[in-house]
Amino acid sequence: MNLPGRYRLPNGKALRCLILLYSLKQSAYGFHELISGWLKDHGFKNFDIDGVTFMKEVKKTDGSTSKIIVTIRVDDAIVATNDDQFYAEFLTELSKDFEFSDSGELSWFLGCKVKQNLKNGTVCILQEKYCNDVLKRFQMSDDNPVSTSCESDLHLQASDSPLLSERDPQVVPDYQQAVGSFMFLTVFTLGDCTFKFAVNQCAPFMSNPGPTHVAAICRVLRYLTGTRSLGLTYRRSTGKIANQLWATADANHAGVDDHRSVSGRAVLMAGAIINWASKRQPVIAISSTESEFYSVSLCGLGCVYLRRMMDMMGYKQRAAALIAQDNSACIYLVKGSGMYN
Repeated sequence: MNLPGRYRLPNGKALRCLILLYSLKQSAYGFHELISGWLKDHGFKNFDIDGVTFMKEVKKTDGSTSKIIVTIRVDDAIVATNDDQFYAEFLTELSKDFEFSDSGELSWFLGCKVKQNLKNGTVCILQEKYCNDVLKRFQMSDDNPVSTSCESDLHLQASDSPLLSERDPQVVPDYQQAVGSFMFLTVFTLGDCTFKFAVNQCAPFMSNPGPTHVAAICRVLRYLTGTRSLGLTYRRSTGKIANQLWATADANHAGVDDHRSVSGRAVLMAGAIINWASKRQPVIAISSTESEFYSVSLCGLGCVYLRRMMDMMGYKQRAAALIAQDNSACIYLVKGSGMYN
């Protein structure tokens, strides 16, 4: 921070901010502490490890329960409720301590378009506008699309990177911007595991990409051309499958350079994916069975965490979460049949 006018700090002295100023590094943390403290003081309970989701429920005289669930993202928030009057009372209390704007029914959030159809019981989330902006930036809006984001046997190598003295200074920032844009998409709406796997393969070479790395990024962009209008659609369900979690897990055994496998998992509910990941394993598996078993273990941990969250929200799981797996030896091992000491 620069001092106004001709003021200069003496050597060894520093400024201390008495209030949090927007855009400072600690502003987001300070505001989160402020709003989360306010919510807890007003009867909300936090039920996730990130400290961003809070819920308050009140028993009514007729035996029903009114709920409000608040999810915070810096100075933006999403509120879900089953009682309009309870929601109005919440806004009244909040307005006493904060200035805010109520945007009504959720239609946009952090660049994501949200389409709600209460009659049909569907909610659709998509990022078509953001995808169009990314494709326009890299001048690939009119390129022919491809059906997959990468080849089935994709294994990018560090040996394909050029010498530091020979790398193109323009390619590096473009490559980094493309990977960063894809990362943002994988967080919100593109839970396609092949897309995230392709991005995962390209990310380690951001400092010095070679021709094969650039070709892989271009293929991801062409894949985005054909899938830009797709999103996640959640459907209301009833009966035994209502709010029931199920998942799938897989692994790519042994990378080319470091021999580390890549785990992939997807957890689904209400007809669409709600949690997904594609990440290198921190250990080296000596067989495909071990890499698959590690992937299933991580997926199981994710399911346990989500089941606890669902239980705290009042949507108790009626059955065990089914995890789909395609490795026979891994399934045999998971069922406790032995195989290894």
